[in-house]
Amino acid sequence: MNSFDINRFGKALRWVISVNFRSSLMWALGLMLGVFLGEMMILGIFRSTEPVGTHTGSLAAFFVVYINIGVVVGICNLFVELDKKPNRQAFLMLPATNLEKFLAATIFSTVCGFLTMHLSFIVGDTLRVAFRALFYGDSWNSFVFPEVVKMMSFDGVAAYHTFGYRLMGLAFLVFGLTWVHSFYTLGGTLFRKYAFVISSLVLVAGFTMLVWFSKYHEINMFSTYDIEGVGRVEKVGTMTYILTAFFAVFSVVNYWLSFRIFKGFELITNKWMNYDFYK
Repeated sequence: MNSFDINRFGKALRWVISVNFRSSLMWALGLMLGVFLGEMMILGIFRSTEPVGTHTGSLAAFFVVYINIGVVVGICNLFVELDKKPNRQAFLMLPATNLEKFLAATIFSTVCGFLTMHLSFIVGDTLRVAFRALFYGDSWNSFVFPEVVKMMSFDGVAAYHTFGYRLMGLAFLVFGLTWVHSFYTLGGTLFRKYAFVISSLVLVAGFTMLVWFSKYHEINMFSTYDIEGVGRVEKVGTMTYILTAFFAVFSVVNYWLSFRIFKGFELITNKWMNYDFYK
C-alpha cells in the first residue's frame, strides 16, 4: 500500500471531517456572532458623531488582519483533535498510507480555516447590515467585505504595471503565500501545544530582522518612480528575486519536514511536541 489511492484518501478525509465537524461548526457560529456584535458596537459608537460609512475602511483593515490570523490558526490546528488518545489511535490506524492521511489533514485544515474565517465574516457583516437597516434605517449598501477584498489585492499584479513587474509580483505573492502555509503546517505538525504562538513568534522575529536589514542597507524590493524626460520607471530589486527563490525552495523543505515528522507520530508523545527527537 505504497502508491497513492484516491479512494483511501477520500475515506481518510471523510474521517478527518467527521471528527472535526462539530468543533469547526461551533467556531464558525461563534465567529459569526463575534463579527456581528463587534461591528454593531464599533459602528454604533462612531456613527453617533460621524456620517455613515466613515469608518468602513478602518473596519476593513482590522478584518484583513482578523481573516489572515484566523486562516493560519486553522492551518496550525491540523492535528489539534489528535490530542485525544482515542482519536489519535483511530487516525494512526486508518487503512490509508501516511501520505494520504497527511494530505487529508492538511487539506482539511487549510480549506476549513479559509472557509470558516471568510464565511463567518461575510455572514456576520451581512447580519449587521440587515439589522441596522431594519431597526436604525441605515443603508443596505454598507458592507465592509468589498473594502476587505480591495485591501487584500496585491498592487504588484495590477494591470497598469509592466509585464515583467507584474510577473515578478505574482511569483513573489504565490511563493510567499505557499511558504507561509508550509511554515505554519510545519509548526502545526511539530508542536503539540501553542503551535500558532510559537510559529508566529519565530516568523515575527525573522520578519523584523529582514525589515531592519533592508532599511539599514537601503534595499527596495518593488519600486515605482518617475524620471524627467524618461517617464515612469519600475524596478524589481535583487532582494525580491532572492526571497522568491527562498520561498520556493523552503516551501518544499517545510512540507518535507512536516511529512517526516508526521511519519514519526506515536500514540503517546511528550507534552509539547508530536515528535521524539531522541528515539
